[in-house]
Amino acid sequence: MNNLADRIAQLCCEKYNSFGKTGKPQDTEWTVLAGIVLKDAQESLSVVSLATGTKCLSGTELLDTKQWEIGSRLSDSHAEVLARRAFLRYLYHQLNLRLNDNNSDIFELDANKTICLRNNISLHYYCSQTPCGDCSIFPKIVENCVFGVNASARKRKLHANDDMEVKRAVLQEDYQCDEYDVHRTGAKCVEIDKQDSRLPGINYHLLGPIRTKPGRGDRTLSLSCSDKIAKWNIIGIQGALLSRLIPPVIIDSFCIGGQSPFSLEAMQRGICERFATRRCPVFMQSEQSFVHRKGDNRARPCPSSIIWCAVPERQLEISVDGRKQGATKKKKRGNYLLISKQELFRTFLVTVDKFNRTTASEENHPKKITYYHAKQSSATYQQSWQLLKLQSFRAWPAKPLYLQDFVLV
Repeated sequence: MNNLADRIAQLCCEKYNSFGKTGKPQDTEWTVLAGIVLKDAQESLSVVSLATGTKCLSGTELLDTKQWEIGSRLSDSHAEVLARRAFLRYLYHQLNLRLNDNNSDIFELDANKTICLRNNISLHYYCSQTPCGDCSIFPKIVENCVFGVNASARKRKLHANDDMEVKRAVLQEDYQCDEYDVHRTGAKCVEIDKQDSRLPGINYHLLGPIRTKPGRGDRTLSLSCSDKIAKWNIIGIQGALLSRLIPPVIIDSFCIGGQSPFSLEAMQRGICERFATRRCPVFMQSEQSFVHRKGDNRARPCPSSIIWCAVPERQLEISVDGRKQGATKKKKRGNYLLISKQELFRTFLVTVDKFNRTTASEENHPKKITYYHAKQSSATYQQSWQLLKLQSFRAWPAKPLYLQDFVLV
């Protein structure tokens, strides 16, 4: 199997198949599988993070979170998001190897003794289906549509305009197949933006708006996977905290599983063209399909999630309703998932201590401050993010400060 997409998909599916039954779909249930695969200088591939999941907490559930539980419960348990959070654990482990003068698969020291990414490595994101949101909106019968024929002209127009209304009009130009329907997404346009018309056929959805994921009954506060991936594509998947310690980590390709509806045009539009970014990863689809994908005999989403990463301790976790499976609702550290904000913040603080000792950094240590202020202290990342919001992500909603204003328990 020489095709890169098939190799990536096969490795992720094999890793998933190696797990026991706990957390996996039962009988008529389905789920989504996502993972990140490292390709090294020798062209070898290895899975470094993996997750399943389809659920999100509604806005009401999240805002009703008890004070002591803030930062310990996951609001977004879609597979793509969990795989990324598991990947953060992997990055911390690899960074600590380097800080301890051990070999790291991904980090090295440059001529200035600064930690940087190794040359000749690449990172590849796998998902068993297209990300929810804009990437999932495309005609069901693409070959009979005019959609996509003006791709080059469309890209020129997109890069020439910063106004989102102009971008939307440009993106909609090629949709000239009114007699056909489009694949739909459950993600809803953010409330401050224009809304889907929900007209029959091709005009059911608007193209371009930022969207939030559906919840049980009411809206969630979680942005669609298409929107989150678009953000990661521009400013890196490492997030604000790790940006204090390492350079941006960019995904080189996205691989979608076999037998899932897929449109190269929609992926390029959803991740890159909507925001006129010139950084666009490779998009591809594998022929390898996921055993527990949604299908005729699998109609109910699985309520639990599997989370795995390539680290020495507690590689595998099971999550239900945003909490560690089997955990009580009492205030207790052992109840927390290691990919929760609480535990990733804890790992960050330990790593900062080591980083400052090893690199003689003069950065202020963020101990004794809140999670929110630690993120805000990542000046370069925050400047990039604020500029991005001004240019392209104007409608991106901010989560309530209440949900980020915590210290470690």
